[in-house]
Amino acid sequence: RRARALSAPTRVELLAHLQGADGPLTAGELAEMMGIHHTAVRQHLVLLMAADLAHPTPMPVIGRGRPRTGYLAGAVDQDVAYRELAGMLAEAVRSGTSAREAGRAAGHGVAPLAGGAVATLRHEAQRLGFRPECHDHGHTHEVVLHTCPFADLAIVQPETICELHLGLAEGIAERSGNVTVDGMLYCEPRAGGCKIVLHD
Repeated sequence: RRARALSAPTRVELLAHLQGADGPLTAGELAEMMGIHHTAVRQHLVLLMAADLAHPTPMPVIGRGRPRTGYLAGAVDQDVAYRELAGMLAEAVRSGTSAREAGRAAGHGVAPLAGGAVATLRHEAQRLGFRPECHDHGHTHEVVLHTCPFADLAIVQPETICELHLGLAEGIAERSGNVTVDGMLYCEPRAGGCKIVLHD
């Protein structure tokens, strides 16, 4: 169900809006943000909810209006994220490679989405809890990581954790073949805001 739900770039973008919101968003608000009809938004939300990637929540009634429904992104399973991080690091130790090379190998194993490398990277970053936001500037693309689920580890081992994530982005880009990772602009891990820069 998750593969089907995230096979469309529009649903990946919709989920990104939910992940980045401070609270629930209505279908109408999402439609306005994305520039598509609210009926289409509701159809996409049905698939996201079926995959446990989003869930509805009641919102206060305004005036004499009808009850409103908002939508929130599904919670990230941090246990899963940490298990995957540990697996990548264990592979680096086992094979005698760097954390960046281990991340790159893991990225080669991420199945590309229909939207290409940027959409795939955004989805993977969402799944791991980074709350990504994408910006396109012509042939240059930026994936901003608003939070780091491994911030405590990144503070003491930035050369390991941050390089692992950079390698993961590079592996995803290499498998998709339509973009190249220029690098990562680092921020203080607990503050968030690290930026992966790609170009096509």
